[in-house]
Amino acid sequence: MSVIYRPVEEHEQQQAIDLWCIVFKHHSPGYFERYFNKEAAPHCQVGVTLGAWINEKLVSAVHIRRLNIRSRDDNTEYLCGAISNVATFEEHRKHGYSRNLLQMAITKMEQSNEFDISTLTTGVPTHYSALGWESISLPSPISIHWNHFSSSCDSNQWNSVNNISSSNYQLLLDIHSNKPRTYQYNRSPVNVFQYWTGWTWKRDNAIMYSLQDAQQGYVVITHPDNVDNIYVSEWRALNVDAERKLLKAAANEIHRRHSQIKIIRFHTAPQYMSLEELEQWAGAVTVSKNDRTMIRNIRLSHEILEKIKAAYLSGHATFWQGDYF
Repeated sequence: MSVIYRPVEEHEQQQAIDLWCIVFKHHSPGYFERYFNKEAAPHCQVGVTLGAWINEKLVSAVHIRRLNIRSRDDNTEYLCGAISNVATFEEHRKHGYSRNLLQMAITKMEQSNEFDISTLTTGVPTHYSALGWESISLPSPISIHWNHFSSSCDSNQWNSVNNISSSNYQLLLDIHSNKPRTYQYNRSPVNVFQYWTGWTWKRDNAIMYSLQDAQQGYVVITHPDNVDNIYVSEWRALNVDAERKLLKAAANEIHRRHSQIKIIRFHTAPQYMSLEELEQWAGAVTVSKNDRTMIRNIRLSHEILEKIKAAYLSGHATFWQGDYF
């Protein structure tokens, strides 16, 4: 059985979408089309989806998504090859097809003289560590045994993300961009923000709260009606006072919806407070570790690579829920 490894051409992209839909059944309709949609993925180029072909049928594929990681220190952006949708039809597995495609992806990124770093998320890290990706243990989630809930919170200030207008998305993007973490993905332009982050929020039936002066910040609660999986998935604040108001509002809203909940889960560490300051302010903190994220250097200096890794390891940078790919 002869296998041909080559990029997926534009007229063959539907084959890749069909493959991903069959392998990753849990994703909703329209999820994979975004990878080739010009509005959702304006930086996508023909040839970034690599495929293994048998008798002209695509049996395995790997996609390289082009994302920019921005440094807060000097606004430098590093081009990241986000490895996505590594999929093989079940009857064609255990032949090394995806591993060969991943090696092709590495070669493509290295020879392009464009890519600086590569990231991915996975539940099977050994499949990728053999090819040079390194696991990054992120502080996520962070659970707080909240000391003082308030019954005076105004639940009417929380809105479904389904009600976010295009102009509000632009405001949220501005807040996210103007008060960055140490390193973060560039979510602009606004249509990209809507197609990816907004799509994730809507999928999870998220609700959002903005401070009275919306420029001060926003906070998002995911799965608000699921007592077993409700958590604070994202927030962005102008300063530490705004951050405290946002986190307190989120904790109170979760407790209002589910009075039995005493421990509030947050996706990651605060933007401004240290974990020690967080504990003194809110209550006992428990930090879990998420080992699903992996990083591979392409052409960064050792110094910059270690700075990026350290920022994510400490929680000073984060992959927000809407940033996953």
